[in-house]
Amino acid sequence: MTRFDTATAVTASSDEGLYTADLDSGYLIGQAMNGGYLMAVMQRAALEASPHPHAVSSSFHFLRPAADGAAEVQVEVLKAGRTVATVRVTLRQEGKPRVTGTIATAEVDAGAVPEYTVAAPQLPPMDQCRLYDPRAGVENAPPFTRRVAQFYTEDSWQRLLGRESDPVPDLAGYVHVSAEDGGPACDDPALFLPLAVDALPPVITVFGSWRWAPTVELTWHMRAVPQPGPLMFSSRADAVNDGWFDETVDVWDVKGTLVAQSRQLARAGR
Repeated sequence: MTRFDTATAVTASSDEGLYTADLDSGYLIGQAMNGGYLMAVMQRAALEASPHPHAVSSSFHFLRPAADGAAEVQVEVLKAGRTVATVRVTLRQEGKPRVTGTIATAEVDAGAVPEYTVAAPQLPPMDQCRLYDPRAGVENAPPFTRRVAQFYTEDSWQRLLGRESDPVPDLAGYVHVSAEDGGPACDDPALFLPLAVDALPPVITVFGSWRWAPTVELTWHMRAVPQPGPLMFSSRADAVNDGWFDETVDVWDVKGTLVAQSRQLARAGR
C-alpha cells in the first residue's frame, strides 16, 4: 500500500451519503491542496456509493482552496443504472464547499481491445528524462514534489527552465507515485488517474510564469484500465488569453494504452 492509497481513504459516517477524510499535508502546494489529490479523494467517496467500480467521466468546479486536515465529502447518487450511475459529490471544510463535481461511473473491461486509439508519444526511457524538482535543496520546498515523481523529456525540461527563445506550451514525460511513498504500484492504478492528470506544473510555466495558476473547472475521462507502473503524459495549452488558459493532458500506461484524458480551464494567476 502506498501513501497515496492511505491519503485518499474515506470513511462512511452515520449520515447517509456522508464520508469523512483526513487530507494529507504532503499534497499541499503552498497553502492549498493540489486539485488532483482532492479529485482522487472525492472519487474514492463516489465509488464507495456507486454500484460500479470506475469513474469514466468526471467534471469538477473548484470553488475555493482546501487545506490539510479534516474534510467531509457529501455524495448523492442521482441515478444508478445497470451500465452507468451518475453521482454528485461535494468536498467541504469548516462547513464551506471547496470543490463540487459530477462523476459518471461504470465498469471498464480491462481486457477490451480498442477499435482505434491515438498512439502513445515516442518518449525516451524514463531514466533518460529529467526528474522535476524545481526547488530541490530549498528550505520549505513544497511537500508535493516528494509525493509525485515527474520526469520530463529534454525538450520539455529546457522549456520549463525558460531556455527557449520562442517557447511552446507543450510538455511530455512520465508521472507516478514517488519511490519514497511506495512507487507506482498503487492498490488500484485507476484511482491514481485523477491525480495524474492534475499533478503537473501549469503548462504556462514555459513562459516563465512560476506562479499559482488555480484551476476553475476540470473534466477528465478514463479511457482504459491502466496497467501498474509509470504513466506517460503529454500536456499542452491551445490558448492563453486575458489571464485565462486551457490545459489538455493525455495519459498512457506502460503498454502504450491511452488511459485518461483531461481538459481544464484555469487562471494565469498573479
